[in-house]
Amino acid sequence: MTNQTPPMPPEIQKQMKKVGLKISFMMALMMSFALSLTGNLTAEHPPEMPMIAIIIGFLESFVLSFAVSFGIGLVVPMPKVNAALGRKFHLQPRTLKAHIVESIVSNLIYTPLMTTVMVTFVYFFLISPGHRPPFLPMFISSQVICFVVAQVLIFIFEPIIIKIAMPKMPPRPPFEQEHPQP
Repeated sequence: MTNQTPPMPPEIQKQMKKVGLKISFMMALMMSFALSLTGNLTAEHPPEMPMIAIIIGFLESFVLSFAVSFGIGLVVPMPKVNAALGRKFHLQPRTLKAHIVESIVSNLIYTPLMTTVMVTFVYFFLISPGHRPPFLPMFISSQVICFVVAQVLIFIFEPIIIKIAMPKMPPRPPFEQEHPQP
């Protein structure tokens, strides 16, 4: 006897896929904006750099970061990852412990890749060769800062975004109405 659940009906699978895309889009938008802004605010800009160059650099970083983040969201099935984490660590869904573990794993999947792409892009394409700091210190500090910022953002905003993206369900009747006592 197997302990597998029956497959979901196609219309529910389609709706869940749509919700997943919505969550991926909103998370990518929020994370890319925040991490691009963090990168710009922590960067050392030469005094002669015009503000428009800084804004354009931010926008280019944001677009690239969004593409990477949304791409990861399309490839990595976070609900399945979270379910596997729950089984592996015996986590109860929708508990603080589960949310902490899931947000750390999500951060480990997304942030290092996003930060690597953004730092490399900024270093080789946006910073003029005469103003480039050493790559490794810039890379390591960016990884640490972005990981901390992303952890806070994922922990706080992921549940909010999931709640926004989930379709509104009609209220469930009380247990007694579903199962009347004889």
